[in-house]
Amino acid sequence: MAGLAALEVLTEKLYDFIQSMEDDGIVDHHFKDCYNLKEANGPFLFIELLPTYISDSETTLEEMTTELDQPLVDFKHLEQLCIKLKGGTSCLGACRVATSCGEFRQAAIARNKDDCLLRLEVIKGDFFILHNKLEAFLELERRIVTNDYQGC
Repeated sequence: MAGLAALEVLTEKLYDFIQSMEDDGIVDHHFKDCYNLKEANGPFLFIELLPTYISDSETTLEEMTTELDQPLVDFKHLEQLCIKLKGGTSCLGACRVATSCGEFRQAAIARNKDDCLLRLEVIKGDFFILHNKLEAFLELERRIVTNDYQGC
């Protein structure tokens, strides 16, 4: 019985955390919708999905940085990288990063390297905040799926 009560406390903390990310404009309702997919896909869905999203996004941001460091920037390639990053981000419901990607894409379409550099720094800042929030979220989620209710 105590385990069930602790599970309820952790689950409430997790949903409160999701709500706080929504309130801060970091994620939108799609994040909660995506999270609720675990009911149909198993309890480890987010524990497997989020680290992959984080790693793929970091790789894409590195590729974007490298492309902008070139003397001749391939803006079409930059736009494709941006679409890749925005796609995963939008599916997850990470609206702040998705919005920043949209602004970056407009700079890439305009072939404006200085604006791309500025927009890339905004994306990186937004992603840093998102990454930290997702790590905290994952810690709560791991405790729930592994039945680690100590400290509740």
